[in-house]
Amino acid sequence: MGWKGAEAFVSEKVKRISSIRLNDVRHAREILPEQFELKEPITDAYTLAKFAKVTTGAYRDTREFARAINREIILPEIEDLQRGNLVSMLQLDSPSISSESSTPDYILDLYEEIAGVAKLPLVLHACGDTTRLFRLLTKAKVDVLSLDFYHYPRLLEEVAKGNYDQRIGVGALDAQSPRIEDVEEVRGVIERARKALGEERVSFVHPHCGQRSLDREVAYAKNANLTLARDDAYFGEAEEARPHQLQKKEYDRRGYFLVSVRRETREIVATFYTYEHKVLKRYKSRQAEKILQSINEEADTLGISRRHMAYITLELGRAEESLQSPHLLYRQRW
Repeated sequence: MGWKGAEAFVSEKVKRISSIRLNDVRHAREILPEQFELKEPITDAYTLAKFAKVTTGAYRDTREFARAINREIILPEIEDLQRGNLVSMLQLDSPSISSESSTPDYILDLYEEIAGVAKLPLVLHACGDTTRLFRLLTKAKVDVLSLDFYHYPRLLEEVAKGNYDQRIGVGALDAQSPRIEDVEEVRGVIERARKALGEERVSFVHPHCGQRSLDREVAYAKNANLTLARDDAYFGEAEEARPHQLQKKEYDRRGYFLVSVRRETREIVATFYTYEHKVLKRYKSRQAEKILQSINEEADTLGISRRHMAYITLELGRAEESLQSPHLLYRQRW
């Protein structure tokens, strides 16, 4: 393959040199807590074939080129990704399918080939207004159809007609605008989809497309609001937290903590005293988290209760915050 400006040209038969996504997936799996699942996206063969132009007799047409990509690139990639419990779902991304004036039937053959080797649930993510294509997409051998209901609410009317086997992924916010949608706006999209489709039909909620063009912090804020909106829609409003003043009978049996800040060394010092004011243990660090981890390791030995740990966590966080601002003095709350 070669490039001329932004266009790709194919002059010989394609072959797979190495995995495209495997190293990234392994890295993500190493740094994420084990309870988090990964839904791994792979651009589908049809999109890749349409993106590049065949300039020689290597392939007769786009159909033959797409089939070659599917067999030489996509299928081996899927086989690699589903080894070793790295991912929980595989997603085929088809960003260009809705922009075509007509969609070739052979795209279903490509998905059927993939379904033949896939051992994990398959998701087909189609960007854009897929209203006219939806019935075609339901013929694909996939488990979930991931669609954009944020920009195309009319699509929901078509999807709500039923008579298909797949579950639905609900695109509920704009993945490319830097504006951060508020929780109620996103919740509205989710609620409409939930009402129209039925709760059992919705597989998951997601941004309408990929977020590669967004600032990372903006993307994080959008996804945090998406999670809040989903939880509000499905699990109800969060319960209002109530304060509780600790009673003397609830004090820890052995002693109390005094948290201080040593500004000249930019350190937090946490001291555990008996009620006779004798020191049992002292910890220091520039990072609240390190002190908290040390205290947690010895909590049983020192006789520190769960409530006391929550209080210490708050105080250590306030102490660290004060060290980051020369004008913010720290005073422990009792």
